Amino acid sequence: MFNKVKYSSLNELIYEEIKAKIINNELKPNEKLDVDFLSNSLGVSRTPVTNALKSLNKDGYVIINPRSGSYVRELSKEELSCIFNFREALESQVIREVISIADMQVLDGFGDEFRKLLNIEPDGGLDAKKRLVEDFFDIEMRFHEYLIDLCPKIIGDEIKNLIDLTKRIRILHITYNVNSAPLEKFHYEIKIHCQLIEALRQHLLDKCIELIAQDIRNTKNEIMDCFDEIN
Repeated sequence: MFNKVKYSSLNELIYEEIKAKIINNELKPNEKLDVDFLSNSLGVSRTPVTNALKSLNKDGYVIINPRSGSYVRELSKEELSCIFNFREALESQVIREVISIADMQVLDGFGDEFRKLLNIEPDGGLDAKKRLVEDFFDIEMRFHEYLIDLCPKIIGDEIKNLIDLTKRIRILHITYNVNSAPLEKFHYEIKIHCQLIEALRQHLLDKCIELIAQDIRNTKNEIMDCFDEIN
């Protein structure tokens, strides 16, 4: 279930391993996290696992009950809605901070990646469609994180944690949409990102903020509409 960790002193590596399992829904909401099982699975002692769980608790992924142990935190519909609202506000501010320093070649590279997706006609049914959507999700995440990484690290790390808190529900939403939404819907989302990149290249601040807010708000509204079905 887990990859062996080579160095037991690397608490951050254990943190990332457990966090990835939570985001990918391999560790389910409300699932108990047994320290002995985790330490044996990861090939480390109990102490770094305990430290990782404390950090995951602080960042919103785990709940620690002194009497009964640690559990994967289940984010409510209301909590996720609030997180998306803060994402919209904070990523709009990111645009204000970085619009003048974003590298044109990097932006062009992301633009090329997005446009290539528009030219792909997936053959092979749902599996091919899923691969296309997963590719979009990967490029989208790297693009957003590139912009955030242009901010001071102390700020960027906090914003990226908010984004990470939405990844689990977004992955579930993507799986749901692959089965129910037409390909045109994903093309629409890709085009929004192409427009955002072009607006960044031209330093059109108001247009950039409009597009990034539209992107995050659309995702939030879609997830809220089907939350009970996908969670």
